[in-house]
Amino acid sequence: MLLEDFSKKLYSVFFILLFCILMQRVVIKIGTNLLTREDGSLNTDFIGKVARELKKLFVNKKEVVLITSGAVAAGRGELKLERVDSETIHEKQALAAVGQSNLMQKYYKTFTLENGITIAQILLTPHDFENLDTLQNTHNTLKLLISKKVLPIVNENDVTATDELKYMANDRLAAKVANLVGADALILLTDVEGLFEEEPHENPEAKLVKSADKRHLKKYFEAAGSAGENGHGGMETKLEAAKISECETFIADGNARDVLSKIVLKGENPGTVIR
Repeated sequence: MLLEDFSKKLYSVFFILLFCILMQRVVIKIGTNLLTREDGSLNTDFIGKVARELKKLFVNKKEVVLITSGAVAAGRGELKLERVDSETIHEKQALAAVGQSNLMQKYYKTFTLENGITIAQILLTPHDFENLDTLQNTHNTLKLLISKKVLPIVNENDVTATDELKYMANDRLAAKVANLVGADALILLTDVEGLFEEEPHENPEAKLVKSADKRHLKKYFEAAGSAGENGHGGMETKLEAAKISECETFIADGNARDVLSKIVLKGENPGTVIR
């Protein structure tokens, strides 16, 4: 019995080590509700936390692409405007134009100046994935940036495209980018622990789904919660991203301690994994 238990532990350790070695390239998406405070201003404490975690990944020679939301909310916070349901698409585009530069300034200060991570900004639209020439150019640029140990920061180009503001959501964008760069894992960071069998706000006893098959996600769509006040996605778009993704998709609480290190460096699953 002792030999059998030892063999199981040895196999488990071997599997985790193999998993971490194989997880070389990851795409990480962080949502608006994590990036912004209730008043719409950027959450610099959270950005600092992400920067420190990304630094650990780079030190361990991992390749990372970051998908960010938050431009519209950051613009609203910069202009000190309250969010109203009557905001038009054009008003949101204007807010994104203000917020995008603010967002990148914060990333440059925190990622580059404070943590030594060189960053690059890439703005995409759904149409960029439909045009083969544009898609190839984007792939080549991302590939070169990754090879130079640069962190590409990708966002939807809200100023020229309205898809994300209407229905696109950066979760789907993250899945498309993950497929484009051949990522080993897609990590969707949100403000909840992961996917639940039922809506946890309605049923506090709802159970966390630790693992799910992307071919059988239909039953979870009914329980998927909507996006927060500042966001556009919600759990439904994360499930859609998992279906699109050609790699494993992790859904986890971005506020949890060392969440990226646990997934990428230790082979743990702190939330939900969809295969």
